[in-house]
Amino acid sequence: MVSTAKMISMFVPIVFAFILFIGLIWYYRKKMGVAVKPLIVGAIGFVVFTQVLEKALHLAVITAFPHYADHPWAFGLYGGLAAGLFEEFGRFLLFTWLLKKFRDYKSGISFGIGWGGIEAILLVLMTIVPNIMFAFMMNAGTLEKTLGGQIPAEQIAAIKDTVLNNGVSYYFLGCVERFFAVFMQIAFSLWVLIAVVKKKFVYVVYVILIHAAIDLPLVFVQTGHFTNLWVVELYIAIVGLMSFWLIKKARGSFQ
Repeated sequence: MVSTAKMISMFVPIVFAFILFIGLIWYYRKKMGVAVKPLIVGAIGFVVFTQVLEKALHLAVITAFPHYADHPWAFGLYGGLAAGLFEEFGRFLLFTWLLKKFRDYKSGISFGIGWGGIEAILLVLMTIVPNIMFAFMMNAGTLEKTLGGQIPAEQIAAIKDTVLNNGVSYYFLGCVERFFAVFMQIAFSLWVLIAVVKKKFVYVVYVILIHAAIDLPLVFVQTGHFTNLWVVELYIAIVGLMSFWLIKKARGSFQ
């Protein structure tokens, strides 16, 4: 049985993601204003470049290399570079082609909110909603009956272990992760925009490499080679704090 406390905690990251997105729009609208077009383009750009194009590449690579989890360093290098290329080059293309009249600091912030805000919502929904559905089925005693004819018994057992072993803290830590990740996306958006404004594509290359370096350690968590979530969240918090500094520093480049 999945406890009531755990069931409630599963909904917390979902509510938090929506509040975070709306809260950032409200905060920056009060502080400096929000440019609507960059906000929308950023949100759509995240979906197109990461959830369609990047995932298509991942599907092809994982199909060709089904034992990727046994080689976390190689997969981490590939995953980090793929994320950096699709996200940062995607931002560069969008700023260059669709946002020619939006090249100020406010537009960079707005684009980053759209990109990072929709990322927070989609990733939380894709990871938490299935767990909620599985938890309800487990409590109703219908999990095996519902999934038995669709997936192997070993996979059903793995689903049950995941739902039961992820404690309340797991879902609350997810809120911390999404909070800092949004500001990382805002910082990346600003520095790619600076590359466009100053016509220095090398800045985009730098951001791609930084993005890849940040993502590399996280692959060890995804492949099950590292399981201490507190260390992972501390790492993400440090990256997030660095992002605050980069966001502040970027302002001077637009003056």
